Amino acid sequence: MIENNTAITVGELTRQIKEILEGSFSQLWVEGEISNYIHHSSGHMYFTLKDDEAEIRCAMFKGNNQYLRFKPENGMKVLLSGRISVYAPRGQYQLISTRLEPAGLGTLFLAFEALKKRLSAEGLFDDEFKKPLPKIPETIGLITSKTGAAVKDIINVLGRRAPYVKLILRPTLVQGDEAAADIVNAIQEMDTSCEPDLIIFGRGGGSLEDLWPFNEEKVARAIFDCQTPTISAVGHETDTTIADLVADLRAPTPSAAAELAAPSIDELMQSLQTVDEKMRALLVRKLEYFWQKMDHIQDRFALQRPDAFINRMTDLNTHLFSALKQSILMKLQSRFGQLETLQAELAVLNPKSILDRGYAIATADSGKIIHSPNELKTGELFRLQLAKGIISARKEKNTDTHQKKV
Repeated sequence: MIENNTAITVGELTRQIKEILEGSFSQLWVEGEISNYIHHSSGHMYFTLKDDEAEIRCAMFKGNNQYLRFKPENGMKVLLSGRISVYAPRGQYQLISTRLEPAGLGTLFLAFEALKKRLSAEGLFDDEFKKPLPKIPETIGLITSKTGAAVKDIINVLGRRAPYVKLILRPTLVQGDEAAADIVNAIQEMDTSCEPDLIIFGRGGGSLEDLWPFNEEKVARAIFDCQTPTISAVGHETDTTIADLVADLRAPTPSAAAELAAPSIDELMQSLQTVDEKMRALLVRKLEYFWQKMDHIQDRFALQRPDAFINRMTDLNTHLFSALKQSILMKLQSRFGQLETLQAELAVLNPKSILDRGYAIATADSGKIIHSPNELKTGELFRLQLAKGIISARKEKNTDTHQKKV
């Protein structure tokens, strides 16, 4: 009996299974034997991978299987790299293969993946450590076999495209047990000599075992520690080595490395022509600007008719002088009028004007003006200031000027 309505649909169950399987097995290596192999006309491959205990359906699409170096067959033991995929409509799961190798090479592939993962975690492949290549290198160092096809391809391409480049060859072993140590020594010698502006290392194509020296950890670390910019040109476009991932630039082939290393004579000439055209265009714009400035200056009135300009300035000066003179006269007249008004007001307030009208000013011996008889004692002397002289006088007695009539 179903409790609390907890039943889910088949579709929901399948979706949950799909999420769990595809999320948990996004990338893995599986070893097994091929059976039921079919290479479809579409280019896709379908087969079953099995062992003594189980089997699982597999698919390898055309985009990945076109780079296989062998032809899969029934009964062949292989090492498969891929991911789990669930086909929900049928409730089936299968392996989608991205890489397939004969089982005999499985140990090398596993070692490659383990080293790749570890060095990646250390940051040896990060873009922030990639050094920029020189735009026009004068000297390029080559680290490769002196008898291989790679060195011939690089010399031919650079000789044709960039004959101005000086090449320095450091022959090395590129295959076998002693090759990795020789490659490390060559990189360190080239780097410490400070002679090349750029180092190209690599070799032609080959099997995984042939290319293995470029998957060695000591080679990877020598490339990472190298202060001179490096280009890796190992194998063909489909070959990827640890050295490719560490180098500042990976070229798909040695010939491509030579093309990427230095611009061709034609490219340099085109760049020079472009710079020349830009400089000419800039010079023309500058000249046009200055000519326009000259035309503007020539169009000005003062330069077209200097005599008329002088007469105009003279008239303007005369007018301004006249206006200034008139303004000064008006201000002086205004000030004179104000002065006359002030003089009249002062004349009215002048004590002498009062005396001229017949009045006198009484003062005590101390010089204090006397305003009332009561300010003097009987018999006390005082002076009367007249308009034309001074009279000495004595107080006899007070006279009441406000007697009451009966």
